Amino acid sequence: VAVRIIRHMGHGVAVVTSWFLFAFFPVYYPCPAFGLEVTMSNKHLTYDDRLAIQAGLQQGLKVAQIAKNIGKDRSTVGREIKAHRRLVSTSKGNNCIHHRTCTRIPNCRLGCFRGKKQCQTACGRCQEGCPDYQEEFCIDYEKSPFVCNVCDHRLRCRLRRMLYDARYAQQQYEQMLSESRKGISLSEQELNRINDTITPLLKKGQSLPIICERHRDELPVSERTIYSYIDAGLLDARNIDLRRKLRRPERKKSGPVLRVDRKCHIGRSYEEYEEYMHQNPDAMVSQMDSVVIHKGGQTLLTILFTNCDLQLMFLRERNTAGSVTEIFCRLRKALGDEKFRILFQVIITDRGSEFSDPQKIEADMETGEIQCRVFYCDPMNTNQKSNCERNHELIRYIIPKKHGKDEYTEEEIRKMMNHINSYPRKKWNGQAPIDLFVKIYGQETANLLGLEKIPSNSITLTPALFKK
Repeated sequence: VAVRIIRHMGHGVAVVTSWFLFAFFPVYYPCPAFGLEVTMSNKHLTYDDRLAIQAGLQQGLKVAQIAKNIGKDRSTVGREIKAHRRLVSTSKGNNCIHHRTCTRIPNCRLGCFRGKKQCQTACGRCQEGCPDYQEEFCIDYEKSPFVCNVCDHRLRCRLRRMLYDARYAQQQYEQMLSESRKGISLSEQELNRINDTITPLLKKGQSLPIICERHRDELPVSERTIYSYIDAGLLDARNIDLRRKLRRPERKKSGPVLRVDRKCHIGRSYEEYEEYMHQNPDAMVSQMDSVVIHKGGQTLLTILFTNCDLQLMFLRERNTAGSVTEIFCRLRKALGDEKFRILFQVIITDRGSEFSDPQKIEADMETGEIQCRVFYCDPMNTNQKSNCERNHELIRYIIPKKHGKDEYTEEEIRKMMNHINSYPRKKWNGQAPIDLFVKIYGQETANLLGLEKIPSNSITLTPALFKK
């Protein structure tokens, strides 16, 4: 909030003497005697600003004029429109880039849903299941005003429209604002440096205040913050390594969350997932989640294929984003690009911090090629991946919550995975998920994933499985 003091020198001459900063509610105060002009502005756009932007777009105003009307910079309004515009579906018109030069028209006449034998153009149904289909987008999106709100051809356009809606933009802004205030603003590399500095000295019996004082120049966070990191299990050090802290009563509170990309949910919400599936109804969907074995320690990554309910399970020593991306690197290497693309087309998961680096899940790190799509459930809506959640009940039969072994091995987790996937399901008429998986993807793919059928009489779904 800027406060500008102006001294009037007479004859219409005014001199700006000084500036001050305050933090009050937006208001304007003129003071004739001393020339005190208080202009208080908010750098964030309000809902009224967004309504004015939408109204200006509907009237066909330029971005510069809209910015002038609401008292904002032109670049601010331009960024707002591009950040919160969204694609909406149109009529059933053909939006393939080959619709004018399509060579498949003679062949599709035989199976035309309209029963036409003399069809000369590619219709809206031609794109369904066509291997040559590529969606065409309007090139006007890249120039001002970046949306189709006032386009003359909007109502009869066969392409998907890019529109700006004030209510949708405000919801996206509030969601981003809420998520940006969560978690900690450190990368995994910075957190590892803190861990390498703090943990060895704590293991030797040194106190945290002394360590922080000696390494003040190396640590980017305060002593109080490091205590929070230890509580949340983000460091290898534990509360047992803090002698004096063990004497204090524990307070229940949620620890900090490390998100690699705070804006990872933008463009990957459940609403966008439903829209993507509407456009790609044949895409194979997998549901991904984590099962914590020990808080701050060993955790399982689970991936369930919804077309057969087979669930892959991978052991991780720490519940971090890096451990998740490492597993997907191993899957790409083991399966190869072709099989990976077939198995993992669409992945939906919750908003846990371990899934906050979706780009490394979607893309091959060596080539940068996007091989799958990641979407997120809405907050507090685990029912949006209910298949995965229900299958976790079988895991808890074998690894009870808070009553598991001190440490598990990858061989034990693989053994548990095979027993669970070999267990017949009433949903599939008594067939086991592993049998369905082999029918769909083949035995070779099952072998690459370490899947092995367990005879029905040998299946064990209790903690006794690990005693055999």
